[in-house]
Amino acid sequence: MNHTALEDKLGYRFKNPDLLTQALTHPSTDSKPETRRTYERLEFLGDAILQLAVTQYLYHQMPQSPEGELTQLRARTVSRANLGKYGYILGLDKYISLGKGEERAGGRGKNSIIANTFESVFGAMSLDSDYETAKAVALRVLHEALDSAASSPKEINPKGELQAILQAILPETPAYETEEKGQREAEDRFESRVLWHGHVIGHGHGASKRKAEVEAAAVALSAKEWLRITL
Repeated sequence: MNHTALEDKLGYRFKNPDLLTQALTHPSTDSKPETRRTYERLEFLGDAILQLAVTQYLYHQMPQSPEGELTQLRARTVSRANLGKYGYILGLDKYISLGKGEERAGGRGKNSIIANTFESVFGAMSLDSDYETAKAVALRVLHEALDSAASSPKEINPKGELQAILQAILPETPAYETEEKGQREAEDRFESRVLWHGHVIGHGHGASKRKAEVEAAAVALSAKEWLRITL
């Protein structure tokens, strides 16, 4: 697959295209660990790069903020819901390679997979260039989230915010259906969906039930599927 359009959105051209291909390859494509060239290790690297890049940005942009506040803002900026959102903006769901089973299971619509892929792309970029280059591109891609964090440092509550919006439309509380799907230590161990007025308006995954529900609410806030529901 040609990745030129993705590189144009990133504003970065890979010198080693194989690194980008690996960053876009989900583990479900190969069941043999000895031959696996998937995004898992790049995701591990990319997670650290994004954490450090956002940490440095907030530290310099908010010199009066205490450590606890900066930690909350960083967590909000690099949350699974947020990285998934920006991954969809980049169109990563169109480029990722999935195994047949994951494809049938709707993997392209899983926010957790897109968030992981987002991280892996920046891990690959750092290897293709250096940390400073990957940092500059990441801050440019995440500028909206970073500006929001710096201008409104108050901690957000996606579930509370979603409930307030929906109950202003109709006095019906959104409901969450959460199941344990993955392995005990997996980041996507729990899968949650939020329903309102008989419709699913958001999906989320997380290492805990709470995290999965928070991500589902955050995805619902971003997608605004309730606007398409006939009341």
